[in-house]
Amino acid sequence: MVLRKSFFTDSVALLFCTVFMVFAGLGLVKGDEKEKSELAELMCKIDAYSKALDRLATYFSFDEVEKERKIYEDTCANLVLLCKTATTKFERPDDNKYQEFNQAMLKASENIAAILKDANRANSLEDMLWETGKLRQTCVTCHKHLDIHIGSDKHGGKK
Repeated sequence: MVLRKSFFTDSVALLFCTVFMVFAGLGLVKGDEKEKSELAELMCKIDAYSKALDRLATYFSFDEVEKERKIYEDTCANLVLLCKTATTKFERPDDNKYQEFNQAMLKASENIAAILKDANRANSLEDMLWETGKLRQTCVTCHKHLDIHIGSDKHGGKK
């Protein structure tokens, strides 16, 4: 029940983020700024789904995950789709590190989805937690590379 409440909260946050982006002038920007705004909206969605997966850290056995497997499978499927969109639509051929980070993000989300599909694996919960940690670390490293500070008013600005 707590997970459903958390999932609902994350969904509301995702909706709020989307509405905020629309009212903040997403439709008024042009060209490169519009692409940056679309990427920011996509990353906001990826962040919401990855935070839902962070709830896995509260479980002590894979049996506990089984009770809410469908929620995690849906969350992970959406995360994989968003990561694929990020790697294809917003690729930067001139920035190899950015490309590597996007591929690592996609690989980690695909690995989590594979672990959820194969319930008979030994140490499945530990593997999911490991991949979730890799996903989180990849996001942090990429944000540092791009000089994006979470919680700032503008990219590159301090809190």
